[in-house]
Amino acid sequence: MKIYIISFLFFFQALLACGQSQNANNNKEVSDLDQTEKNELDTTAIISEDELNFLFLGDIMSHDLQIESAYNPKTGKYDFSTEFEKIEPIIKDVDVTVGNLEVTLGGPPYKGYPQFSSPDQLAIDIKNAGIDYLVTSNNHINDRGIKGFDRTLHVLDSIGFKHTGTFRNIEEKVKRHPMVIEKKGWRIALFNYTYGINGGSYNPKMLINEIDTALIRKDIMAAKKQNFDAIIIFFHWGIEYKRNSNAEQQEIAKMCFENGANVVIGAHPHVVQEMAKYRFKSKGGAEKDVFVAYSLGNYVANYGSWRYSNGGALARFTLKKAADGEIKIENQGYYLVWVYRKAKTAKLKTYYVLPVDIYENDQTLGAEHTKLLRTFINDSRTHLKKYNTNVNEYLFNKKTNRWEVESN
Repeated sequence: MKIYIISFLFFFQALLACGQSQNANNNKEVSDLDQTEKNELDTTAIISEDELNFLFLGDIMSHDLQIESAYNPKTGKYDFSTEFEKIEPIIKDVDVTVGNLEVTLGGPPYKGYPQFSSPDQLAIDIKNAGIDYLVTSNNHINDRGIKGFDRTLHVLDSIGFKHTGTFRNIEEKVKRHPMVIEKKGWRIALFNYTYGINGGSYNPKMLINEIDTALIRKDIMAAKKQNFDAIIIFFHWGIEYKRNSNAEQQEIAKMCFENGANVVIGAHPHVVQEMAKYRFKSKGGAEKDVFVAYSLGNYVANYGSWRYSNGGALARFTLKKAADGEIKIENQGYYLVWVYRKAKTAKLKTYYVLPVDIYENDQTLGAEHTKLLRTFINDSRTHLKKYNTNVNEYLFNKKTNRWEVESN
């Protein structure tokens, strides 16, 4: 099969060890995944100011068992780092990474569904993994009321995490709506909106971007006057557990493209929906490249054996400045990821988000996990190959130690 090489050498080779061993220094059990051997390769990429590479993650969630499992009773601290460590090499291979934070950081008592409040350490571990920006406008942002809302934004600000979608006052909204992404000479506008919030009404002191096509059109038009190189919109929308986008999502995406957006990314259904890259022709006859991923599914959550919901996709694409000034979209594709819940006690788990192409034939996961993983892979690949348009999967080439996107 013909493969187009789109990334540079970076450090990654996953060879899982068989069995478990004891760490001589602290007598701590080390999981099979933590024994992964890694080869250090040349990670120096050629920096081109004509291109900017993006990676988008779906729903980052913490259900009750995730929170309980992350707690270390000996230290009294939480650790969510394993949820991100296996995809860090993918993050390092792009310029900008954006995640969807679908919990509050509302303080104790820490809880999952239906009123999420995660320990602050979750945000710290997300940032330490190399994720650059978070979007926060989603149906769970009101789960802990105005205090949880304010505290979530305060925690993100206190650790220097850039975010958009929700704001404490109009001054903050002016500053962060849109979020301005500046990298390698590029200026990108990132907007974030949600279909609504749980509980219906909310405190008027919460400024939450909700989906209103008239206001979105106005926002895009204002951004165009600021001479951004491109406009990206992240929506929290769609119907939960529906594996294809609906007419409303499609019409909103077209409206965004008609008015000047280049990319539309979606989340909320908790399953992966179809993606497309194509030439969009406006009512005036102008054409441009556009990319849409209607739902990236779950990045991490405790859906266990729930079919279609125990994994998701990472969307990747490159913005490129053509000689005539047009913004082209290239190297568009997706990485399938799956949540491996490795038992550490009779109840508790260690959560790993695995790039499935690395681990789909790994024998150390165990028969039950391997079956769930392969079911997710087969379901996802079959569905996306059927419904995607010009968007293929990124696969890891062990011979070259590179992620490569399949050709059509």
